[in-house]
Parts: sequence; structure tokens; C-alpha cells
Amino acid sequence: MKRAFFTFLVALGGSSLLVQQLYAQTVANRASENQGAAMQITTDQLIAIDVLLEPNPTMVEKSNAVNARLRGNYPAGYALDATHAPHVTLLQRFVRAKDLDAVTAALTKVFATERPTDLQLKATGYLYGIWGGAAVTAFVVERTPELMRLHQKVIDVVAPFSVSNGSAAAFVGTGINAETIGWVEHFIPESSGAKYLPHVTLGVANEDFVKGIKAAPFQEFTFKADGVALYQLGNFGTAAKKLWEYQGQPLASWNDSPAKQSILDFVRRVTTEGSADYVPVPERIATFDNDGTLWCERPLPVQVYFALDRVKALAPQHPEWTTTEPFASLLKGDLKTAAAGGEHAVLELFMATHTSMTAGEFEQIVKDWIATAKHPKTGKLFTEMIYQPMFELLAYLRVNGFKTYIVSGGGIEFMRPWAEQIYGIEPEQVIGSSIKTKFEIRDGKSVLVRLPEVNFNDDKGGKPVAINQHIGRRPIAAFGNSDGDREMLEYTQDGSGARFELLVLHDDAAREYAYGPANGLPNVALGAFTQSLYDQSKKNSWTVVSMKNDWNRVFAFDDVKQTVGQEAAPVVQTGAEPVGLAVK
Repeated sequence: MKRAFFTFLVALGGSSLLVQQLYAQTVANRASENQGAAMQITTDQLIAIDVLLEPNPTMVEKSNAVNARLRGNYPAGYALDATHAPHVTLLQRFVRAKDLDAVTAALTKVFATERPTDLQLKATGYLYGIWGGAAVTAFVVERTPELMRLHQKVIDVVAPFSVSNGSAAAFVGTGINAETIGWVEHFIPESSGAKYLPHVTLGVANEDFVKGIKAAPFQEFTFKADGVALYQLGNFGTAAKKLWEYQGQPLASWNDSPAKQSILDFVRRVTTEGSADYVPVPERIATFDNDGTLWCERPLPVQVYFALDRVKALAPQHPEWTTTEPFASLLKGDLKTAAAGGEHAVLELFMATHTSMTAGEFEQIVKDWIATAKHPKTGKLFTEMIYQPMFELLAYLRVNGFKTYIVSGGGIEFMRPWAEQIYGIEPEQVIGSSIKTKFEIRDGKSVLVRLPEVNFNDDKGGKPVAINQHIGRRPIAAFGNSDGDREMLEYTQDGSGARFELLVLHDDAAREYAYGPANGLPNVALGAFTQSLYDQSKKNSWTVVSMKNDWNRVFAFDDVKQTVGQEAAPVVQTGAEPVGLAVK
């Protein structure tokens, strides 16, 4: 009878969508004490997940107060407690256990920029639905644009890992019913987007009693989320088992070292009104090199790998490449010899592989390539090889009113197609080297054609020139990792008022690469951090970040490295084997 009633609710539209969710949660709450132990999870097994907001004490206290009234009227109901905590669901889906780390890494990027704990949420009233003679009751949460954007972004980043045809084995407990499985399977589109109805379930009571509560004037109240978490679902869609919690503290992947403190101190000084170092928001400009500063540039810069694949694709049209460097070495897979040619070889390579097409055609080629291209050592997508500490730094600066720019020696039109998706930096805030283009009419449409001539080399002394041309303001903060960034940091430092300069030193061969040649590290042909640059950084009081000592992890997929004076983060178990997800 109960399942038949639930099936009837599923057939309804509008607010009945919320009733379905309330019903599911209520049945689960009453049945949870009869659930068996969690099922063992293997890496290939599917997991039913719930990405949710954990409300702050304001919502928890008000929820508990209403729950107590409901239980007073309906003793057979359930209490809100550690196993039935109030929450706001953002998304429910099936994912593979082996993808959990990737899912949480993707969610981390969203939460770092969207900052869900800063959202101003509002409870606007009560809503209830009838199940078996009892009224399932909830606070309705306002669908603000910010909450809807967060909801959609969570959907978007989890989508690549979402799978269908989950079974009872994906859930915690035994006796998982078909309705529960179907609910998760069809959460998109049946409970998402325009049909998304955020709410906090409060409990159950007799309908007349709930009608009385609903008829009384409702005092709207605001609340926030204290945290964001990922749970494994139980029967009827309860958030049964926490697998991961977002670490939301500023610069979480930075150890508590002088480098981190220098960043926090600088931001505090320039953003505190009344401070002698206060900087108005429009003047808070921060520039970042890309290769070796924001993402991995070894064994070769990412754009070189793009060019290598372009060489292979174009080789049949250029038989002369088999005896001409750097093409001959690249076609043989001899990257070391190709790299020995230094910047001249890279420039020649780019001219041959990045031109003689329209700007639109090149953009599409880049998008298609970056979507699947992987790092030769880690096997991860290049877009996953971004430095998590620097990603957090970008987000932290933006939250504090900074406008962040990429100022790179890499190709401007190579970076623009993906920089916003990966870093949250809009195309118009990407500055880089460029080639000449010309306007043409082709097939009745205007296009820009890429020519095999250098237009601007955005490296070394070219960086301040490009900053002036593209931004029109001198940065108050600049970040780099090599001699090619020296002039950008000098230009930043020589402005008036508070200034901040930072260089990343690659000294962690275990988690990334070690190269310099500063401090006796191995020398490299591209991206060198020389001893003279290191000495200048000390003289000028620039912050030098030791990747080995200042970062507790390098990439989002890394385990957090335990450092002296810190306890290791626990590993959550979903069965016999750990899934490697750190919990706060």
C-alpha cells in the first residue's frame, strides 16, 4: 500500500516532487534502525551519492524545535539526530567507486570558487505531503540565483562521472527498493534544474496538526551552510554514510609556513578598510604565469605536447620533417633532443603547427585536444595537472576582490579556450604570446586567419609591456616560477603602496619534478629558476614557495602529506578497502 501511494505521488507534478523526496526520507528514517551493515565496495562498484549542504546552527536549532513539536503530536515519528541530520540536497547520482577521488576533486574546484558556506539561504515557509495518513513536513528553501548556480555547477562537474543502471548494491544497507534506485537514476531531469526544490525535512505528524503549524504566520529566517559533504545514500534516499567533506579553510593545501602566512598577511592588509595599505577593489590586480606556476610544465610544457600531436597529424603533408629538427626528433618520440633546441625550436614548432587556419578552427582544435590529452607520467588529463595550492590561491584572491590574470609566454589563443573552465579566469583576462592574424572574407563570412609570423613574445621584458597594453594597471601581486617572470615581478614591486611577489620553486621530485638550477637543483632548457633569480628574490623580499615544504599536496588527486606538528587526516572506509577521501 505504501509503495502504491508513492507510485501515485511520482505520477504527480509541481510540488509533488518535493513530497516524493519527503516521503522517501521519512520512510528511510523510520526504517533506518532495521538496516543491515554497509555493503562492501569494490573499485568497479557503483555508489549512490548525495552531494549536500550541511546547515549552520540557526537552521539546525529551528529544525529541532519543529521536529520536537511534530514528535509530540506523532510519537511514531523520528528525531533529528546524528544519523538523521538536517540537510539540503544539491544532487543525487550513481558514480563508480574508483572515481570518487576525481568526483571530490571536481567538487572541490566548484566549492573553492562558489564558496557555498558564504551563501545567504532563506527558509520561506512550510510544505507538507501526506503519506499513510501522516504529514511529511519540511522547510522550503528559497531558490536564489546563487543556490541555483551552485546546484547546476555541481551537476555539471559530476556529469562526466555519472553512470546509469545502478542497483541495490550501490546503497548502504539491505532491502533497497526499486523506488529508491529509480529516484537516483532519474534525479536528472526529474528533480533538477527547473524542477529542483531545495528543502530541509523536519519530520512527520498528523495532518491537522501540521495544518495548524502551516496556518500560523511564518517568520522567514536566513541561514548558512556550515559545510558541504558527499554521502552514500541508504534506502529511500537518506544520507546514510558520509564519505567526504569539503575542506573550506583558506589555502587548505598550504602548510602553515611563512609562505602561506605572507599571503594571508598581504591580503588582510590590502583589503582592510582603514589600513594604511588598503587598496580599492578596482586596483587589486594579480598576474600569474601559467606553465610551472599554475600547472605542470614537465617533462615539457603542455603546449609542446599539443604541437607534437599536431606534428603527427600533419606529418603526411610534410615529408621534409623526417630530416628537419625539431620535427625529426619529435616524430621519433625523442623529446629530450627536441627540447635541447630551447626556445628557438619551440618557436619553429609552433609556427608550423599553429598557423594557416582561421582563429575559430584553431580554437576548436585546442578544445578537442585538451578534452582528452593526458600527462605522459601520471596518465591524468593535463587539465587535472593544475597545482591545487595555486588554484586555491586564485579563488582566495578573487573572493577578496582581486581580478586575476594569466600573463604567460604560452600562446594566448591556446590558453583562452579552456582557462575559464579550468582556472575560472575569463578569456579577456588571459594574456600570452601571439602570432599575426589578418581579416578575410571566406564563403561570405568574416574570419581571422592565423599567419606564420610572431606578433608578440610575452616573456621576460615582454610581460610588463603586455600587462600595460592589456590591463592598463600595474599589478599589486605577481606570481611566477622562472627567469621568464623576473621582469613581471620587478614591474609589480616598483609600484607604489603594498606589493606582493611570489615564485614557486620546484624542489619536489617525489610528487612532481625537481629543477632549478637554483640551490643545486637540476638545470632545464625551459622554465629555469636560476641562482641569480633566487638571490634576487631574497634581496627583494619576494616570497619563494618550496613545493616540497610549503604544500601539503601538489595536485587535487594527491593524498595530503603529513607534516611535522600535524595529524594525518583520517581515511574514510566504505568497505574493506579505503577510498582515500580525507574527512575534516
